[in-house]
Amino acid sequence: MPSPPQGLPRRRSPAAATALLPRLRAAAGPASPRRVLLQSMALVLTSGLSSSHPSLASRLLNSLLPHIPARNLPALLRLLPRDHLTLLLLSSAKSHHRARTLPAAGALHALAVASGHLPSDLRLANSLLSLYLSLGSPGSARRLLADIPHPDTVTWNTLLRACLRMGLLPAARRLFDEMPERDLVSYNSMLAGYAAEGDMDGARELFDEMPERDVVTSNSMLAGYTRHGDMESAKKMFDAMPARDVVSWNSMLDGYAQAGDIKMARMIFDGMPRRSIVSWNVVLALYAKLKDWRECLRLFDAMMAVGENIPNEKTFVSVLTACSYLGDLERGKWVHGLVCERWERLVPDVLLLTALLTMYAKCGDMGVAKEIFDSMSERSVASWNSMIIGYGLHGHSEKALELFMEMERNGPHPNETTFICILSSCAHGGLVLEGWWCFDRMVRFYNIEPKAEHFGCMMDLLGRAGLLRDSEKLIKNLQAKVSPALWGALISASRTQDSYKLGEFVGNKLIEMKPTEFSSYVLLSNIYAAEGRWDDVEKVRKVMKEKVVEKDVGTSLVGSSDPHPVAKDGFSLQQNSVMLSMLSEMGVRVKQPSEV
Repeated sequence: MPSPPQGLPRRRSPAAATALLPRLRAAAGPASPRRVLLQSMALVLTSGLSSSHPSLASRLLNSLLPHIPARNLPALLRLLPRDHLTLLLLSSAKSHHRARTLPAAGALHALAVASGHLPSDLRLANSLLSLYLSLGSPGSARRLLADIPHPDTVTWNTLLRACLRMGLLPAARRLFDEMPERDLVSYNSMLAGYAAEGDMDGARELFDEMPERDVVTSNSMLAGYTRHGDMESAKKMFDAMPARDVVSWNSMLDGYAQAGDIKMARMIFDGMPRRSIVSWNVVLALYAKLKDWRECLRLFDAMMAVGENIPNEKTFVSVLTACSYLGDLERGKWVHGLVCERWERLVPDVLLLTALLTMYAKCGDMGVAKEIFDSMSERSVASWNSMIIGYGLHGHSEKALELFMEMERNGPHPNETTFICILSSCAHGGLVLEGWWCFDRMVRFYNIEPKAEHFGCMMDLLGRAGLLRDSEKLIKNLQAKVSPALWGALISASRTQDSYKLGEFVGNKLIEMKPTEFSSYVLLSNIYAAEGRWDDVEKVRKVMKEKVVEKDVGTSLVGSSDPHPVAKDGFSLQQNSVMLSMLSEMGVRVKQPSEV
């Protein structure tokens, strides 16, 4: 048990209180509401009111105490009254941030012992026990617990919640089984622990044996089911609930959103009797994830029109993302204004600031984007990527390259997306040598395996510079690193750049890697058809018929609500693809003016 601090005065001297007054004023700062509060507290302490009217002084000080900065607490502990209410207020859960250090908690414990409140005051003991456990000091908690003569259910529940918070589910269950008495809080805590660990069988077993339940009980079960994607069980639980609150509805909404079930998520959202900011954030994030930017903004407008919920960081991230992809700079500026209005209430984390600078970067206002970027005390890889691609998209490829080099010096390690951004920027600016340097650095220095997007950027870079032959060399030199899926992507890229020679090379490579796949032959046939090389088209068809594994009779959904069988040779789907490409090419030729 902590001993009372050395030199703790039995009486609060007026001189000590007077000496504290300038420090309280300095802590408050000029012209702030907190200054008035601190001056009021100093007035009570220096006026002698605490001696002549201790009960009144205690009430006044306790009403002011929650507003006092935590850094002033050690000095105030020597001057504040040592009554039950003051000590309880300082050690309570709502004030844990005021005694957020172990020495401060020890000082409170010592004051409680010195003033005679412990160990008899069980409420104060439980509050201090919770404080020690929240600070991660089970040793101090154990010493305090040893001095409590008759622990009650609150004491046991405090220990139970601490075990669960530390992830000690088996230990929590042993403690739960040993409890002399259990109340609804005990059962709900244990149930939430099972759900958090994903043990829904254990949670269900406990749920069934509970003598009483409330909405918190059902919400814990709902959260467990939705967190692990069991929406069928979640819906059964939700439908069976005798009463639901906004947390219940939000759990279902979030569960369907995580599952990507937009229809059910929207049905839950539209049916909610009351919505919290969490409800709006979930549905806004869902539409942003689905890239339905306009619906995301429409819902945000509806939320602002209702006016019942104040947007927070998560709200603004979804809305700014939508503005970015729509290029809606005016609306983005309006949202930026809302962010500034609510700045004091927000937690402006790196995600929000990155969303803000990304909006300006994608909308072309690189000046404001750079101001936000420079103001960030912490920058994520996404922050750097947004600035790099922003410069590249808007004709500042050299700045993009400079920023990339600065990122290598002072920022986080570049990732795959970073190199897509810088290679794309080099392509837009025609920086061929710089692009090759970045590509080589990605492969050799960072050991990042090139993906389809990286090859696409390099082909775009070389194609714009009229170096398609170098594109072919690039592919040939990296054949060992290229997957079949990437070859398919490269065929598409070669066709969009009218590089049929490269497309033929890639098509043949695909057939070589997977000779029994229909798609490889169809892609190559389409390339030959687009060039009018009908003899080669016929050769591909013959080779395909010889090498492709026969398929069972298939079905087609084209032009009908019901499947219907197709030709039995297992070849008609591919024939149709070739025929459609030929007809398409013939249509283009027919529309061209005669050369006569």
